[in-house]
Amino acid sequence: MELQTRVPIADKIRPERYQEELRKVFGRAWLCVAHTADVPAPGSYSVVEVPTFKTSLLITRTDNGDVRAFHNACTHRGNKLIRAGKGSRRNFTCGFHAWTFSNEGKLTGVPDEGQFKDLDRELLSLPEVRAEVWQGHLFVNFDREPRYSLREWLGEMYDQFDGYFDDREELSHYEVEVNANWHLGVNSFTEGYHTRVLHRNTAPDYLGSRDNVHRHRPFMELLKRHSRYSAPANPGHRPTAAEVVAYTNTRKLVPAYGTPREDLPPGVNPGRVANWAFDVVEIFPNFVALNANDWHLGLWFWPIDASNTLIRGQRFMYKARTPSDRLGQAYSKVRAREVLREDLNTMEAIQRVLESGALTHMQLSQQELALQHHFRVLDEMMGED
Repeated sequence: MELQTRVPIADKIRPERYQEELRKVFGRAWLCVAHTADVPAPGSYSVVEVPTFKTSLLITRTDNGDVRAFHNACTHRGNKLIRAGKGSRRNFTCGFHAWTFSNEGKLTGVPDEGQFKDLDRELLSLPEVRAEVWQGHLFVNFDREPRYSLREWLGEMYDQFDGYFDDREELSHYEVEVNANWHLGVNSFTEGYHTRVLHRNTAPDYLGSRDNVHRHRPFMELLKRHSRYSAPANPGHRPTAAEVVAYTNTRKLVPAYGTPREDLPPGVNPGRVANWAFDVVEIFPNFVALNANDWHLGLWFWPIDASNTLIRGQRFMYKARTPSDRLGQAYSKVRAREVLREDLNTMEAIQRVLESGALTHMQLSQQELALQHHFRVLDEMMGED
């Protein structure tokens, strides 16, 4: 199937099409749902909401160190076992009737059990979701019989990131609901064509150069299902006074970028670009990763319905050792947040225009190849039986 430079976007976001996307795309894909840093030690757990399937997942790390995913639902009457958040416990007791489950999902306690006829504890374990860990990321598959292994799903990237995500700490996380289709969310972060204009006030010269005014990508690769590109750092970037203070005694972070590290695995800065800022990787359908020298950001775009999306973000940094490290990281966090707000506002504006019927197609450039590829993979999956 060829790439389309003119994509019928109004058709892609139709409410009538949405249910088919849930079944053929989200119902069959391997979906990244969390970082294993959320369950760092045996006995730890984390609750992850997945509005796309109107479900809540209970992620646990068992006593032997395995990470598992269960529907967060007591098998007695369906009450949510843990309302939200993360923590550490080896047993989960329902607040409705005190049924208790181990962190391996086994039903271990039923008050007044003699009153139940034919109660089979094995049949009443927590419903488990097929899950696998890849480089500190937890993927799940809601298909009863997955069509692909996680290795097959990730393809060429599977063995290319060894060690990259290690030795990091979470700097920030957030959730925001936007009135926009999930495609518009993913598309907003998988091209750099917009950055010169949309982010002209928050980050005016952090990418490109005098010789690359429109910030053409120095490296881009379209894989079987996914895509990735490298953003060009600007060697002529002029730091603000605040940036000078923040980064004088620590590593350079957004909107400045240090010299690319030589120890990066082949999946990071795969083109070995000299003036490199960061990579943008789309893991189809709804996860986007930004990877740089000393930080990485995960972005999830969970469709709530055809015109609303839950965006979840989690930023990790190198582990701070000094007050200067903390200052630099805090400054980077604030700058990135302001840039994000501009992206969110634009998604909602586009959604309103498309719902009006004023526009049916979008015309895409070579800078927007990742968007073209996104819709090609979508059409291929939608065409499968």
